[in-house]
Parts: sequence; C-alpha cells; structure tokens
Amino acid sequence: MKNRVKGIAFQSADHVIEEIRNMNVKGGSPFGRAAAWAFKLALQQEDLKTFSEIKTRFTYLKKQMYELKPTMATIYNSCEAIMQELDETMKVNILKEKVIHLCDNIIEQSFVAVEKVGEIGSHLIHDHDVVLMHSYSSTLMGIFQSAANDKKRFKVICTESRPLRESRNAVNVLTRLGIETMFISDASVYEFMNEADMIIMGADTLCTNGDVANKMGSAQIARLAQSCKIPVYFASELYKLDIRTLNGEKVVLERRDKCELVDEDDFKDFDQVEVINQFFDLTPASDITGIVTEFGVLHPSQMLQYWSKLWDNIKEGE
Repeated sequence: MKNRVKGIAFQSADHVIEEIRNMNVKGGSPFGRAAAWAFKLALQQEDLKTFSEIKTRFTYLKKQMYELKPTMATIYNSCEAIMQELDETMKVNILKEKVIHLCDNIIEQSFVAVEKVGEIGSHLIHDHDVVLMHSYSSTLMGIFQSAANDKKRFKVICTESRPLRESRNAVNVLTRLGIETMFISDASVYEFMNEADMIIMGADTLCTNGDVANKMGSAQIARLAQSCKIPVYFASELYKLDIRTLNGEKVVLERRDKCELVDEDDFKDFDQVEVINQFFDLTPASDITGIVTEFGVLHPSQMLQYWSKLWDNIKEGE
C-alpha cells in the first residue's frame, strides 16, 4: 500500500502532520486516511520499543491532529479507533501488527466507501441536468466522474468557495472529465440557483441528528434552495459521522487565520477591525433532502442505523 493521500507521498508521521497543517490534505475522507497513515508510519519507521513509548507518541499525534482540524470527524474516528487498540498486555510486536492492520483497513475501506458513494450518487444525475455544488470534495468528484463514465451529459455550476477558493480544484477535475462547467462567485449563488435541478455538496462532518458541517456557505445555500424548491444532497462516506454528537457534544466549527481573508493594508486602522474567517458552518437536517452514503441515499435521520455495519466492515476489511 502506497503511503499517499490524493497525490501526497507521506514520508513520516510528522510529515503527515505538516501536510495537514499546510492544507495540502483536502477533504474529510483524505483527512481520515491521513490520520491512519500517521499512526502506521510511526510504528513502521520510529524506534518505539515499549507500550509506554507507543502510547506517548500516539497521544501526541492525536493531539496535533485534533488541534489542527477540530471539525473533521474522520480524524477523530481514526484516532479513537486506533487508540482503543492499544493493549498493554500484548507483546509490542503483536500490538504493532494489530494496529497497522487496523490502519490499513481504515484506509482501504475509505476508498471503497467513496467509490460506492460515487456510484450511488451518480444515479441522482440525469441527462441535461444542472447541478450546483459548493467547495471541493473528493467524494463529490467521484459522483461526477461516475456520471461522466456513464456518458451522461450534464452541467455543473461551481461556486468559488472563498477564502481559499477550493472549488478551483473541482473545476480542474470537471473540465478534465469533459463536463460543462460554470464558475461563479459565492455571492451570486441566488442569481443562478434557479438554473439548477439539484444541489450536491460534500461533507466534513455528519451529526447523529442529521445536521451536516461543511465549508462556510453550505448552510445558506441549502436554506436558499428550500425557498427555490430545489433538492439538496450531501455526499459523504458514513465514516464522517461524529458519534460524539449523540451525547450532545457540538461540532467544533473551525475558524482560520484572518490573513487568509484580508491583507494588513486593506484597512487604514487594521487593529480596530474584528476580522473573522469562519471556515465551516452547520446545515440543519430540515434543509437536507438526503445524504448520499455507501449504504444508499439516506434520510438524515437514518445514519445511526448503519454505524455498526460500518465498523464491522472496517474491522473485517470487507
């Protein structure tokens, strides 16, 4: 298995952390795989001879990834699953083999799930449809690729997704696939929404009550779509479900550095202006038509029904 996530060749556990910090890992699914790679590479490359050394190193890696991407349930799920495998009664070499096997299963099952989401989601798209999307999602790109492979002719309206404009990555994928593409500013979504037959967006975190955390702007697009009577779908492998929300915990909606939003010379008195770079928002389940998962197109209230099956798949590697 190559130590890659979307073209990034990870050199070490610390390199994984650095790539996450530099936003070179993009999308909730790749974040979950990257987390698994961090633990796997630590065991394979570092001189961790005792249980205590492994636990200390893993605790550090988990803390770093949590702090960098608090919104990403896939990072939480990978970290928690791997930490739970740590058994002090095991011989160190057996423990390493067991954890590496779990890491491999997490990575492989994510790819399998995303491929299934692509196949299932493509059935929502028909010839001559117009689909509006927001931000970049590798899972979403899988849907478009699967639809294009089926020779469907459709158009995608792609928002820019400020401030980092991740949707430029989506445009490059769409044009390579020969899909007719329109690129618009975030602020002009309402102007072009009535041209769309549906809205499909990716997801960064799924909540057990059906709410979805995604790139800033997703919630307002979903709410606008309700007024325009346009169906709204989020595409996501179920591994993005944050089970902590079942106990009332809130999704941490990440804010990023203001320098991504403005330059210091934009205002005459920069210190007198509060600049907030809100990076994620939360779309209520009531504004969502369905969530496209590897288990089918689910109503937001159905996701918990498949949680045990997901973990059976990961543990069994099927």
